[in-house]
Amino acid sequence: MARLVDGSADEFGRSHFSIGPAIGWLTCAGLLAVVITRRLQITFSVEEGTALALAYDALPLLLIGAWIVTVAALLTGHWLLGIAAGGLCLYHLILVVPRTVTADVPHWVRRATTIDVVVANVFIDNETPRDAARQIVEAAGDVAVIVESTPAFMEVFDTAGGVQAYPYRVTDPDDFSDYAVTIASRRPLGPRSLMTRVGPLRVAIADIEVDGTPTLVVAANPMATLDPGGHVTWKQQIEVLQEFVPTLSGPLIIAGDLNTTRYRPEFDELLALGLSDAIDALGKGLEPSWKLRPDGVFGSIGAVVRLDHALVNADMHPVELQNLEACGSDHLPFVLRVAVRTRGHRRARGNGMRRSLRRHTVDARSS
Repeated sequence: MARLVDGSADEFGRSHFSIGPAIGWLTCAGLLAVVITRRLQITFSVEEGTALALAYDALPLLLIGAWIVTVAALLTGHWLLGIAAGGLCLYHLILVVPRTVTADVPHWVRRATTIDVVVANVFIDNETPRDAARQIVEAAGDVAVIVESTPAFMEVFDTAGGVQAYPYRVTDPDDFSDYAVTIASRRPLGPRSLMTRVGPLRVAIADIEVDGTPTLVVAANPMATLDPGGHVTWKQQIEVLQEFVPTLSGPLIIAGDLNTTRYRPEFDELLALGLSDAIDALGKGLEPSWKLRPDGVFGSIGAVVRLDHALVNADMHPVELQNLEACGSDHLPFVLRVAVRTRGHRRARGNGMRRSLRRHTVDARSS
């Protein structure tokens, strides 16, 4: 085994092609190419394709390979290879360690009112939808963001007690697609509540009042990269979301299955709009939310990456996160408690929502 890893171990290694170090250098070269391309895209907006997007999503997992190469190279005396792989290990730490550190808590949070937001991708092919529906009801949030919420699921949700628990809705009863989104609320909906399209992206917007302050909850589910034409559409949807965010005023949370991990450059561009990743801020950014399959052999592996997110502006701050079990879904739901800066303590954001938004269905029902 040492002979394969260390080509200089004996006469065989000195006179023949060494497989181990070659694999190590190829591994480092591939990882370095992904890292450099990601940096170039962040700096110069270089376009990437589907393969690179998926590599970005899996980057923390891929970089584990650098640690294996480093250990093997140092144990076998391949110092140059060890140094190169060690540099990638350092980059790995820079990439992931900040996501385990809790952000500073603003002074206003201590006395702020909090709300609980449930975020659940219930999976369009869920074989136990009643369990998923009951879980959302029992989570007892102030607002529930329900992704892949087809009319069939919402019917199950209501029979499971959803109509009593969350009587106010922003939904499109004609959306039977894999990307349907619904916001269900315990609180009455304000005038900015609507179901709308922002370019190619369908979003649900709930306007709720928190201590007299209008607060926006936005639900979105951009297209999955692996769907036919998915990555092109996903990029277009994220671009219009970036244009849309500055038009919203007041406390804001954008939640749902964004079909990306934290590591795509477009995610950084969203955060640059004055948003922060609420789960990262709690030091729990490395906790994954998406499984390869809802059940079976691949499902038994558990969640591998986080695709489900909650982004907040400066008028909100996360306080607590509770991850829930996946009930027949390939996504793990979560309940996020956020503090809301109200009354005169919040900063105005933008110039309000554009008047030109096209209203779709807002189904607001009282119990």
